[in-house]
Amino acid sequence: MIVDLQSIATAEKFEAEVCIVGAGAAGIPLALELAAKGVGVVLLEGGAIGYDNATQALYEGTLAGHDNTDLVYSRLRQFGGTTQHWTGMCAPLDEIDFEARACNGNIEWPFARSALDAFYARAHDYLELGEYRYSTEQWDGLLAGDPLPLPGALLDHGFYQQSPPTRFADAYLGDIEKARTIRCLINANVTDIVLGESGDMVDHVIVGALSGTTATVKAKKFVLACGGIENARLLLNADSQRPAGLGNENDLVGRHFMDHLHIEASQIALSDSRRDLGYYRQVTDTSSLLIGLKVQAALMRRQNLLNNTAFFTIVWRDEAQNDDFRDHAWLSFSALAKTFARGEVPDRLAERVCNVAESPGSVITGLSRHIRRRISEGGEIDHVLLWQDAEQAPNPDSRVLLNADRDALGLRRTTLDWRILPADLESLRRTHEIIGRAFGEAGLGRLRIGLPEDGDLSGIYTAYHHMGTTRMHTDPRRGVVDGDGRMHTVPNLYIAGSSVFPTGGAANPTLTIVALAIRMADHLAETLAL
Repeated sequence: MIVDLQSIATAEKFEAEVCIVGAGAAGIPLALELAAKGVGVVLLEGGAIGYDNATQALYEGTLAGHDNTDLVYSRLRQFGGTTQHWTGMCAPLDEIDFEARACNGNIEWPFARSALDAFYARAHDYLELGEYRYSTEQWDGLLAGDPLPLPGALLDHGFYQQSPPTRFADAYLGDIEKARTIRCLINANVTDIVLGESGDMVDHVIVGALSGTTATVKAKKFVLACGGIENARLLLNADSQRPAGLGNENDLVGRHFMDHLHIEASQIALSDSRRDLGYYRQVTDTSSLLIGLKVQAALMRRQNLLNNTAFFTIVWRDEAQNDDFRDHAWLSFSALAKTFARGEVPDRLAERVCNVAESPGSVITGLSRHIRRRISEGGEIDHVLLWQDAEQAPNPDSRVLLNADRDALGLRRTTLDWRILPADLESLRRTHEIIGRAFGEAGLGRLRIGLPEDGDLSGIYTAYHHMGTTRMHTDPRRGVVDGDGRMHTVPNLYIAGSSVFPTGGAANPTLTIVALAIRMADHLAETLAL
């Protein structure tokens, strides 16, 4: 059942075994998994089924640190959350990502990668992925072409699968509507989290719509699943009973904000300009794959390097073959064209039309090049760029804060102070040096490093992967939640999503978000049954 809070004239009270705040990549699978086990759920979504400008404006805030990022465009406040515009790249975290190492501040996950494998496999269904395969051994003999003959002592391959991408509103709205034990409230924004008389457990949450309607939701267990920024913002705003905010007794909520460093830099000049690199983009009967280069794990440990997967962007001598026109305007135009071709009306129509209008040149260039490609054979490679969403180490000074401005619901707005440390870039530089050494030893070409050395961060962009602000740790002095996602200081309050990641690794976070949500559903159902 779906109820629009804005359609209710007077305040109401709702009750369930579990209240989930946020209907996105974490909240929707969590709700469906609990419903399949017969658990009663109230699922709260602050937005509507589709995009709404006034609701989206609740995400507005300020930037205090590195400013090649965004607080509004990077997230969507609507049913389905940010899955409504994600790109679909998926990979599990690597084993090394779960380990405490000097380069990541000696922070470790409360469990090993192997503890997630079964949940990763289950998450594949939600994200419409192929078989759970992510290693060279698992794909051996199943792929076309040949990998580059690079030294195995230096480099491995990193495999990423491509989701369609799955839009959770399109894929799961019907399932949520039909689920007998789920009541989903849309336009229902949490404005306060209220503790009971004992002061250590959540009694209820207060929700409000922009129309002015309010409601309360009581539950045995509560889960925040609002994303890496908003989870922290809600906890910091819930300061009426605990002045520092919920879970913030050790000043950890909002700290250790991580993103992936989106960088396209360093050029490989191939010794053979006609070398076939088709192996690195594959479409099989079950999967669409993007394959990148990774430093071999043992070498990463010895040299204390952060994780990274470097992918190839081929720059052709014939510019018609190049994709450098693919900006927001082109992507919006492409989405509009494909949707209209199916006889459907695109979502976020006005936003996408505005994107096209703001940069028509890229659309004209893209159309021209697509026509020219039909009569061109591609030709020679000028050079290959390395692009990556590189790991950065958790840093307590990189954080989500509150400022004095208030949104339409009365909540203090966010200030994001995203910090990038010199050590983050030094680790990536050494990674590129190893890649260059591997190409040189194999006689495949030479690499020219293009990473900044002078502190200039202008070429480093957000990957829109917000992580770490309510991280897991077994020790309450080092983490906000435990290994089950349960808050150390409020035992019936759980947090789902990438805000609980202790480290970021190099993998896009969505697959891990869904896997952790499924794992949490199993845990909650088990504890409720006791």
